[in-house]
Amino acid sequence: MSALLASLAAGGRILLLAPPYGSRARIAAPADEGPAVFFALCLADLLLGGLLASAVWPPPWRVSADGILSWLAQVALLLAASWALVRLARRERLLWPVAAWLAAALLLMQMAICAATWFLFFEMDPARAAHLVEIFDTAIVAWWFLLAWRLSHHLGARWPRALPAAIGTCLLIGVSWHWLPQHSPLSSAVTIDMAGTSGAGEAIVGFDAISPEQVLYAQPQHMEEALARLAPQRPGIVDLYVVAFAGDGTESVFRNEVEHVERLFSQRFGAVGRVLTLINHPATLETAPLATLTNLTWAIDGVAAAMDPEEDILLVFVTSHGSEAHDLLVDLPPLPLDAIGPEQLADALEASPRPRWRVVVVSACYSGGFLDALRDEGTLVITAARADRTSFGCGTDADITYFGRALFDEALNRTASLTDAFEMARETVAERERAEGIDPPSEPQIATAPAIEAQLARWQQRLEPGPAVPFAIGARSADAAARPTSAAAPGDRWPPRD
Repeated sequence: MSALLASLAAGGRILLLAPPYGSRARIAAPADEGPAVFFALCLADLLLGGLLASAVWPPPWRVSADGILSWLAQVALLLAASWALVRLARRERLLWPVAAWLAAALLLMQMAICAATWFLFFEMDPARAAHLVEIFDTAIVAWWFLLAWRLSHHLGARWPRALPAAIGTCLLIGVSWHWLPQHSPLSSAVTIDMAGTSGAGEAIVGFDAISPEQVLYAQPQHMEEALARLAPQRPGIVDLYVVAFAGDGTESVFRNEVEHVERLFSQRFGAVGRVLTLINHPATLETAPLATLTNLTWAIDGVAAAMDPEEDILLVFVTSHGSEAHDLLVDLPPLPLDAIGPEQLADALEASPRPRWRVVVVSACYSGGFLDALRDEGTLVITAARADRTSFGCGTDADITYFGRALFDEALNRTASLTDAFEMARETVAERERAEGIDPPSEPQIATAPAIEAQLARWQQRLEPGPAVPFAIGARSADAAARPTSAAAPGDRWPPRD
């Protein structure tokens, strides 16, 4: 036990770039630490991972073979880094002490990172927290380079040997930290009810009923079926087509918002059969295509082919977390999904044939950063916040965002004009933020042009808005169950998407 505590203390010191025992004299003495101490510290790291997993995933739990393999790979890389250090310092007899110190440093670092991550995601805006975590990941690898450099110096290596020792250690730790698949040693044995609905306060626990590989391979079929169900364009009538995208699958608020948009435009604005939803959520894996950049591009291309590009209007609604770098979070663990920036969204909108008339609504923090990339004479762009401001109302305790409620639940249930609805929503959001003492406010943005305004007016002239469609969690599932499943004529109810 004394050797274990001594290694932990030494690991803490080298983590702070100090000598492991306060001076180099002790390093030259015979080492007390052996392989038992090293493997005990590695086992402690494994147990820490299991403890964290048990706090996140609901019981019952099961041991993850991928998690054990990931841990074994990390142990092997840690040993390789230790060997590189002692070999280049010509202190091979100190292999196990150095390995124990590195294992202790890694364990302490992971404990500190877990505490910091917990604080960031539960006390800060999620978009800002995610951006900081990206910075931390880069800083961690850089710190390991400095750590290895200092440790090789403490071991007696001169700079020609200290440099490759530091680079080698940094690369090996970087491989372990960044490029190895990171799996928890425990996973939940809970099976998601794929037909279930979710509301405020629900924690998303991932999916075990369908493997990630099955989910990815099912996407072409889901997309083809969704596009095949689109209602045809009506000559001489300005039709509205909608593509709605819920990016973050770890919170239900975005799924709720997209499903409300589907109901609202189908029932109130005559777009029944012309709404295509892309959703990241465990409960919709079998009923909706995933919200990915690939599927978004595919959906816009398919909708553009179904509509009259010179007459009809395409509305694209994207909701998720956003970062200060103006990237939209696209996430459904454990799937590796790419974020979407302004240029990627602009490229996705360049369908062939390209719809002349477009409305793009981006609901996310810092979403004003999308205005310049999307604006043109034929496009109306609405964002939930300024380029340098956060928006509010997301999180596991929310059912719909502040901006989503103001625009889609309140304003568009009172008016059919998108520009009027935006002005109403902007005032509503500002009033709510003032009442809650939020400073600085989000300040939703709009970019419009006379040409798209005129086309929206032509669409509105022929429109007979239906009754108000109040926001309700899970209402879309009930609507789908009540719809006929046979094909319908244009203008009638279209077959359900589920």
